[in-house]
Amino acid sequence: MSATRSPAVWLVVAAAALAAVTWQVLAGGPVTALDWPVHAFVDPRQPEGPLLAAAVAVARLGQRLVTVPLLVGLALWAALRGRGFRPVLAVLTGLGSLAVLGTLLKVAVGRTPPVLGVDVVTPGLDNVAVWASAVLVPGAAPFEGYVSFPSGHSANAALTYPLAAWLLFGANGVFPHARRLRFALGCSLVPVAAVGTMMTVLDYHWLSESLGGWLLGAVVLLAARLVLGADGSAPAARRRAWTERRAVAGGPPGSG
Repeated sequence: MSATRSPAVWLVVAAAALAAVTWQVLAGGPVTALDWPVHAFVDPRQPEGPLLAAAVAVARLGQRLVTVPLLVGLALWAALRGRGFRPVLAVLTGLGSLAVLGTLLKVAVGRTPPVLGVDVVTPGLDNVAVWASAVLVPGAAPFEGYVSFPSGHSANAALTYPLAAWLLFGANGVFPHARRLRFALGCSLVPVAAVGTMMTVLDYHWLSESLGGWLLGAVVLLAARLVLGADGSAPAARRRAWTERRAVAGGPPGSG
């Protein structure tokens, strides 16, 4: 696999982009320039009736009640199909790293949500200490800081749907198939984009927070992808079996 196609390279790129967007939010830089104008536009124009129900249904594609069972179910299915423990470990890596990194970012940045009508950022590691105390110390006062950046729904979607494509059609997936994998990865971008867009349209998150969520999701997705194993670096026996199945199906190796 070439360096430009390596998940490790793209992981570094995604992490750098997430760090840059986070810095922009903390500094009130150009990346956040559209946050207030978009909020001012969508806030008085919230959908109603069936449109609201449809928008909320799309947004819920990024809820953990949807994403966690989907990923866990696919990982177990792949494991039962003889793919070993990698699919399960990949999903645990993705979900676990998203929970930890997402929570730490939200608490450390301390940004207000657009529903409050103000855009204030109160960052600091002391936020994390207060949050940890509220969570871990019995009887401690609840954490009252703001936790709007980045969008968790956007991050959940960015992790879930591309990873589901790999769990289904990647070399270590349920039904290894190169052409179907490419198609599924393309289709996975639709719910990813839709969830992030709905987070902003419904005024749940600032525009830059959806962007931050997508990037956070990309970081943990690529970490999970490394654990799952690159399609080109699957064990030799499995690669040969995959190639033979493709040839029997009527196409030259790699034509799918």
